Amino acid sequence: MKVLLINPKVNLPIDVRASPPLGLAYLAAMSERRGDTARVLDTEVQDTRLQELVKEYPPDVIGITANTIQIESAWQVAQELKQMTQATIVLGGPHPTVLAAESVERPEVDVVVRGEGELTWLDLCEHLDKGKSLEGV
Repeated sequence: MKVLLINPKVNLPIDVRASPPLGLAYLAAMSERRGDTARVLDTEVQDTRLQELVKEYPPDVIGITANTIQIESAWQVAQELKQMTQATIVLGGPHPTVLAAESVERPEVDVVVRGEGELTWLDLCEHLDKGKSLEGV
């Protein structure tokens, strides 16, 4: 499968880049170990247009991380992607972990992962890859 992992931009008047999105790097490494190809897009430091990226690298599953200050941007990215791809859109990170119901109700989000997502991500990708139901993941 083709995996795309996105760290959405934080729209604040100050520079909030503290460190690279290590959680997404872990998910990418686990996906690659599973045999998938994976790309990480950190929109805080990369100026890549989503439409061009999806055309060049059409993903099967998209993971988007979000802290509370990123959640609006994450939903916007998910909404844009939903209009240009049939990929399953997964939202995870601190904000969806604490306020999962808020993100579950969003039509552009297919799956919300709560808590540490590495093992859930592997299980989710395995189910998607084999066309299995996501119930119970």
